[in-house]
Amino acid sequence: MVPYVIRRSRRSRRVSVTLDSQNRALLTLPQRATLKAAHEFLGECGDWLIDQLAKIPKTRSLLEYLRDKPFLTLDGRRNSVSFAATNRCPFCEYKAEANQMILRYDPYAVNELRIQEALKNFSKPFIYRRLNTLCEYKCIDPPQRVTVRDQSSRWGSCSAAKGISLNWRLILLPIQLQDYVILHELAHLKEMNHSDSFWGLLLSYDRRSYQLDQKLDEVGKEIISLGQNAA
Repeated sequence: MVPYVIRRSRRSRRVSVTLDSQNRALLTLPQRATLKAAHEFLGECGDWLIDQLAKIPKTRSLLEYLRDKPFLTLDGRRNSVSFAATNRCPFCEYKAEANQMILRYDPYAVNELRIQEALKNFSKPFIYRRLNTLCEYKCIDPPQRVTVRDQSSRWGSCSAAKGISLNWRLILLPIQLQDYVILHELAHLKEMNHSDSFWGLLLSYDRRSYQLDQKLDEVGKEIISLGQNAA
């Protein structure tokens, strides 16, 4: 009764299962493993999956999350977040000299969707600049097109037309993970799959890529879910 998706990996030596950002069972298969073997393995993991789903914390609102962890990664630096009142629609005020962002909203009429929209619009120039900085630093030709969107399950994607799309929630990640996601998508400009050649290229950009990929799986689930049920 748990939704699942299947992916194949050249690095995988056995069938394994984890929960992805949408709390689906993610079955990872070696290249030669059969779908029958995958389904049998999933059936054996039923009790484990139920236990893991029961441990998932209740989804918090963006406002709750930022009050608990009042930090953003902007221009490669850790910035603090503070809060102030306004009777207007929510908006973000940036004080670069103090490494501080002020989120202004009406405390008597909190609207999660409008807060999310304010943060998404605020994030765009910072994500664009960070991508360009990494391209310059790593001697990578910039993509032809970059968009920052509200993606529900991906941190980023790269199209066959060499366009990159990035999740606005990147500003909520620590700097190492933010850079990893951007470099991951930049590597797809040359290698559109997750082959050994892709990982070799990504490792040339950052030799910690395997570790950062695992860390993103660990800490990213809660962050990418923020604002998904905004209304």
